[in-house]
Amino acid sequence: MRENSLTQRVILFVLLPLALLLGTSLWWVERAVRRNTLVEVRAEMTRREIFRQQEQSSHARQMLRALQTLSENAGLKAVLTLARDLEYSGALKSSAAQRELERTLAERLHVVQEMIQADYLAIINSRDRTLSRWERQADKVYTRQEIPINLGSENLGRLVVGRELNLVLLSGGAHAILVRAGKVERATLGAPLLEGISRDWEQPGEVVAGGERFLAMPMELKELTGGGRVVRLASVDAAVAPFVRTLREVLIPAGSVSLGLALILVWFALRAVTQPLRRLTAACQESIQKGSLEIPVTGRSGVLEVNVLGDSLHQAAVAASDARRRLRQAYLQILEALVESLEARDEYTAGHSRRVGQYSSWIGRQMGMSAAEIERVQIGATLHDIGKIGIPDAILLKVELLNAEEFQIIKTHPDIGVRILERIDAFQEYLGAVGLHHENHDGSGYPRGLRGHEIPLDARIVHVADAYDAMTSNRPYRQRMPEERVRRILREHSGSQFDPAVIDAFFASPIDSTASNLEKLNEALKANAASRDSHPVQQLPVARAGGPNWI
Repeated sequence: MRENSLTQRVILFVLLPLALLLGTSLWWVERAVRRNTLVEVRAEMTRREIFRQQEQSSHARQMLRALQTLSENAGLKAVLTLARDLEYSGALKSSAAQRELERTLAERLHVVQEMIQADYLAIINSRDRTLSRWERQADKVYTRQEIPINLGSENLGRLVVGRELNLVLLSGGAHAILVRAGKVERATLGAPLLEGISRDWEQPGEVVAGGERFLAMPMELKELTGGGRVVRLASVDAAVAPFVRTLREVLIPAGSVSLGLALILVWFALRAVTQPLRRLTAACQESIQKGSLEIPVTGRSGVLEVNVLGDSLHQAAVAASDARRRLRQAYLQILEALVESLEARDEYTAGHSRRVGQYSSWIGRQMGMSAAEIERVQIGATLHDIGKIGIPDAILLKVELLNAEEFQIIKTHPDIGVRILERIDAFQEYLGAVGLHHENHDGSGYPRGLRGHEIPLDARIVHVADAYDAMTSNRPYRQRMPEERVRRILREHSGSQFDPAVIDAFFASPIDSTASNLEKLNEALKANAASRDSHPVQQLPVARAGGPNWI
């Protein structure tokens, strides 16, 4: 089978570039259309507003001429003069005179309304008091014009004429809203569409109502009273929709067909890649579960890069396994050298660390520890006295009993051991056993005075194994104790110096220091040392502490 590179296949089918080109083109064209449409809508609204203002100005001048004619109406002047005279004379205090005046004013307003077909009329005297008012319908908004009524040089009052505000007519058929005090009071749009909209209506700009985008443009309407403002709204989405709909009807089907064809071609190409990759992935997952990197040689595929990847992974797995094996061997050699350098100083403690390690492994097995945990506690036990390298020979090898000052120096060996090992990453999991193996179950140990389960399990196990071997071994200052006495001491101190659970596991284990079992123990130690290369190294959190002084 001819091998093709993965790069050649990707370049050949260009599925992703085609999809990106289609999506980007559609997005860019829509944005351009919306941007241009927004400019056009704003320009159109500006032109309409200018045209409306011109028409409004012309209409206002015509209305002003009509109102000026009305202001010269003798009847209006006569009524305002009468009202002034009655008010000055105090005759209006009579209810009959007041009713007669109101009837006369109402008749005058009715005549004016028939002449100009207004929706709102009011006569106001020179003291800004409304003498009479008429409106076609209550609660409406009006555009108003006022004209003074004079008698010679004297101002008798003014006539107010209003037209009902029609938002549809005012905006030329578009949408519009009436805003007062920053809130929408009336609108040609549905009320739910305007709920929650908060903006400065004095400024033009975009606004979204009911998911639809509008361009808002305030209108100049001086005749509107009451502090209100009319804002014209033009739907940008409605203006863009026809072009966008046509664009989508053309581009989306054509792009979908192209993508479909490309997808079919890519699917056949990917099969040549994904199947061997799945085999490699499965091999990697299996290696993760086993905890070792083992990538077998995979079958040849039609893709050059996949074959190179499989071969590279297999070679890397072989190299990593070999490096790990050599590292473990070097690590164990360092461990042996450290222990031997310690025990070479004192013939009485020769083999002590190995025996404590073996005893600890037996106790751990009785407590149900896994193989990796047993190996960890055994190595930690083997290293538990490594800190005694820092203790002077005059104290460490002293035949007589130690005085208080010397004993304080001996008690520093757990911390010395931790300082020695904590700089080596591979030894981090053993720091608990090294630094805390002299802590007592009741908290009376050293160096931190921990109690119970505050002490790591590894340290509690090493504590018992260390005490047992110390008491059953010859020392410069005493002979080994009988087995029965040692076991009695361990029982007596269960719950005080020693963890009761560890003591129970000790008595359930095959540990026995009597002469009949020494040879078996020696053989077991040799067999264990020869088989360590096959066990992986585990990691354990760092701890710094010590325990009782079984020396």
